Amino acid sequence: MEGYLTLHDFVLDPRFCNWALGKDDSDTLYWEAFIKANPEKVEQIEQAKAVVRAMVYQNERTWLPLEKAEVWSKIQHRVAVSENSGTEALGRRAYPIWKEASRLAASLIGLIMVSVALYYFGIREQRETVQYATRHGQVKRVVLPDGSEVVLNANSILSFEKPWNSESTRKVSLKGEAFFKVSHQENDQKFKVLLQDNVSIEVLGTQFTATQRSHVCRVVLSEGKVNFSVTDDILLGLYTSTIKQETLKPGELATWNGQNDTQALITKEKPAHLEIYEAFQHNKLMFEDAPLIEVARVLEDVYGFEVTFSNKELVDRRFTGSVPHDNVEVLFIALEKLFDLKVIKTGHKLEFR
Repeated sequence: MEGYLTLHDFVLDPRFCNWALGKDDSDTLYWEAFIKANPEKVEQIEQAKAVVRAMVYQNERTWLPLEKAEVWSKIQHRVAVSENSGTEALGRRAYPIWKEASRLAASLIGLIMVSVALYYFGIREQRETVQYATRHGQVKRVVLPDGSEVVLNANSILSFEKPWNSESTRKVSLKGEAFFKVSHQENDQKFKVLLQDNVSIEVLGTQFTATQRSHVCRVVLSEGKVNFSVTDDILLGLYTSTIKQETLKPGELATWNGQNDTQALITKEKPAHLEIYEAFQHNKLMFEDAPLIEVARVLEDVYGFEVTFSNKELVDRRFTGSVPHDNVEVLFIALEKLFDLKVIKTGHKLEFR
């Protein structure tokens, strides 16, 4: 409970703000208990709720990335002006420096509070979110508003907000795996695929396969050129900096295994068989010298199986082959014959023994 000492502590806490806005009733018991245990905080809590609601409901337009950048620029300018004026006045009098520093601190806190609140609670015009999803074992073809084509692999979700306009970057979010054939626009409008909060692919017009699974973020480029980037948000989204970036050429693959570790490296390679990564759009599962543990991972990601190995020696055995994407039983038969093993299927559980 001691973490909430000031009004700012409440306003900058997403859990408090969701409760204050009535977005999450599950937190009601928590905050009722908090108020009961800290009655002296009641007035402060009411003030914080009023601030949050005012920030949200009195701003009905979109808080655009350019506006965030402008605010950040003003903050930097204020700091620079303060430093310069402070240096000039240092030999004359100390009081105005202290007074200016206090004024600057107050203005910075105000800018940051408003910006963070806008970032957290979506001060934006009502926009429609479009979502496409596939079940385990299902592949779906999608045409986006700009004419770009997407083949969504099994157990995947593609979403975006519309309407898109020609002046801003086209953005989609992906969880799972998909092949993209991006339509090039006359004004070179950019297209961005968000794989995680801090991992993205940026293109103009190209073809590539993007993967965002629990164990890997990856892009394989078939045609064109893409930037594969890992970023970090400063001031909770007010400013974004690029930590790592790799530019890919056709035939290259880039992987980031960091998950929440932004310090992890992006590795780049040129795989011998590019077609393996886009085989699902042709109704195929393809493997090239893949250890069975990797085959098991595909079975989990694409078909929702829970795979176990009763014979641990099988984990590192390697498989090369192609089977129909919509008939996974063929893969089981192939594995049984090649490795003299048994695939025991019980519901959504598979046992290799």
